[in-house]
Amino acid sequence: MAPWTLTSHLLSGKKDQFTRATQSAFLKSAASGTLPKSTISHWLANDRLYMQGYIRLSGQLLRVLRLPAKPTSREDADTIETRLLDWLVDALQNIRREERFFMDVADSYGLDVDITDADGVMVEERKIDGLKRFEKLFASLTAAELENGLLPWLEGTVVFWATEKVYFEAWSWAKRQADGATGKGFEEDADGGAMRKEFIPNWTNDEFIKFVDTLEKLLNEGVAQAIARDEALKEGLVRRAEYVWENLLDAEEAFWPEV
Repeated sequence: MAPWTLTSHLLSGKKDQFTRATQSAFLKSAASGTLPKSTISHWLANDRLYMQGYIRLSGQLLRVLRLPAKPTSREDADTIETRLLDWLVDALQNIRREERFFMDVADSYGLDVDITDADGVMVEERKIDGLKRFEKLFASLTAAELENGLLPWLEGTVVFWATEKVYFEAWSWAKRQADGATGKGFEEDADGGAMRKEFIPNWTNDEFIKFVDTLEKLLNEGVAQAIARDEALKEGLVRRAEYVWENLLDAEEAFWPEV
């Protein structure tokens, strides 16, 4: 039997909701090339705002990492938290590259990802429910991370792993639907091929899953080390992680627009 890990525990619960969050009608339409540009534009605009929240949460997580003051060797310096630091640096580079990619594709395919008014002010009514739930979750973690003395990085790391995991699984499912569809040219799609040609391949490449797997390994190792020192801590750590997982799935499921 495989050893217990936090991520396998989380994935074993809320399976129906995980399926709904990764196999939506929006994703199926994206795979078939039938999403209208207006729907894609609105979703991309909200996803871009999610990225900004992701960046801000990265800053909060960086603040609570307890980096070694005086490492005596490379092995001693290579702690869970220094490896999390490296992952976050890569994540910030990736999210900025992703935002530029969004804008390039939007320009190329005539997608409008601006949901501000004439004065450049965000129109709150145009935020989808999933984005609002993410913003609420991110705000709750800002305080929680700073208050938890044990593994203060836990909640933030669970959020980043979970959202990347769901995103990869969702678009991988969409890719399988696209691969199984009858052949037609990208130019025949309602969006001109933006989803099938640009976005779906971008969100299902090998580099992405390696990125997700790296964080999953760090998360599981960090929790395993804490539990090895004191098994009595397990229940509390799991409860904290489950809170994040459940709210994350709520936000992810609500992030896909109805079509």
